[in-house]
Amino acid sequence: MTHAAPSTTPETSDTAAPLWRHAHAPAWFFFGGLALWLFLLLVPHVLLGNPAVIPAWILLGSGLAASTLLLIMARRLQPGDGVTTATLLWAVLVGGFIAITLGSTFDSLIGVAATDAGENPHDIGLFFAGVAEELAKIIAVVIVAWRLPVKTARGGLFVGGAVGVGFAVLENLWYIGQGWANGVEASQKLAAGSPPLETILSHPAFQAAGAAFARTVFDPVGHPLWTALFAAAVFAAARNGRFRITVGVLLTYLLVAVMHGLWDGNTVLWGLLFPGMPVLKALVVPAMVVLVVAFALIWRARVRRINRDAGVVSLHVPRRERKQA
Repeated sequence: MTHAAPSTTPETSDTAAPLWRHAHAPAWFFFGGLALWLFLLLVPHVLLGNPAVIPAWILLGSGLAASTLLLIMARRLQPGDGVTTATLLWAVLVGGFIAITLGSTFDSLIGVAATDAGENPHDIGLFFAGVAEELAKIIAVVIVAWRLPVKTARGGLFVGGAVGVGFAVLENLWYIGQGWANGVEASQKLAAGSPPLETILSHPAFQAAGAAFARTVFDPVGHPLWTALFAAAVFAAARNGRFRITVGVLLTYLLVAVMHGLWDGNTVLWGLLFPGMPVLKALVVPAMVVLVVAFALIWRARVRRINRDAGVVSLHVPRRERKQA
């Protein structure tokens, strides 16, 4: 009986890191998607006159920033978080649809109640959007994460952020689609021989692109941030794998609802505080900048505390683990 000679070729256990784990993957993903978004608009639609690409163009515009944020979240997952990449994708798809379904229902009920009370349903809806939509999103978080064996505050950050991403993408579709519809209406009202600048500004693509840009800039400090903070509190309050409603959970709900309401009701708030003074509407943009900074500081303080309690130095995946992935 003979035995084969042992191989002298060294065996390597290291495998090539997947593309999404590379150091600059989020940047390539975002700017590559942005280039594709511009190409879809300018070449197939504008130059070649193909309107069939518009739905794909709107979908890409609504989800590019949110998807990039999801990629960053997936890269920062660590084994002790009790959350996998598959969990994040499940939270985005299933949780996002559950949240938008419940959120739209709650928003509509608030609008009906405001109408019955003789109030402006639009203004009331903006102020109470946080109450309705944050409740809807946390219900989605609980449904998605119900059977997770490990529930930590860090895990809540990821699951809540993913549900917020799903909600944001679906909501963005409406805003960008509405921008396109407004552009179509404006273009139809243009008189023959209108100035070129007015013609460009009224083009549906310009209106929709403006909505997409605004949503892209503010997506990271909107739904994903609010829901991540709320979900972190809910996960931290869990005991023996069971969710609980505590004082901390209720206070966090109040915080994120106020943050959300201030963001959505910013314009209405200035009108109520300074009626008949349209010049003060110029303060809307500075106020949004202040809110962004405030949200970012709250987020940073909370995440640092969660990481410190979990013994995690940073949300970033360690470089050595990135190479071994």
